[in-house]
Amino acid sequence: MNKNTLASLRTLGRPPQGVKNVMEAFLLLIYQPEVMRDWGNCMQKLKTPADVLIKVEQFDPQNCMEATAQKADGLIAGETEESIATKSLEAVIIYKWTRSMVDKVKSGGGLKA
Repeated sequence: MNKNTLASLRTLGRPPQGVKNVMEAFLLLIYQPEVMRDWGNCMQKLKTPADVLIKVEQFDPQNCMEATAQKADGLIAGETEESIATKSLEAVIIYKWTRSMVDKVKSGGGLKA
């Protein structure tokens, strides 16, 4: 994942639903849930890819609320790498990271509410 990946995804004005769900789940994990209310908020965050990448580097699954991970999981539950790849190759990178982090939060016992 790099700035170009994020910049490319930001150019998708009306992405397929699967890509939208992946991006919302991804950003939900690294930002506060109340900030990530809709697609417009997601696009605002992608305006500064360097900031997003810093959040990715600093993400700690043990400090993520389990409820947030569950919500992110629900957003991407119906997707696979293959299904996302048919929509956007860049989104596959985001999907893989998001799936991995959701699984780590769930298996490592993220923060309880």
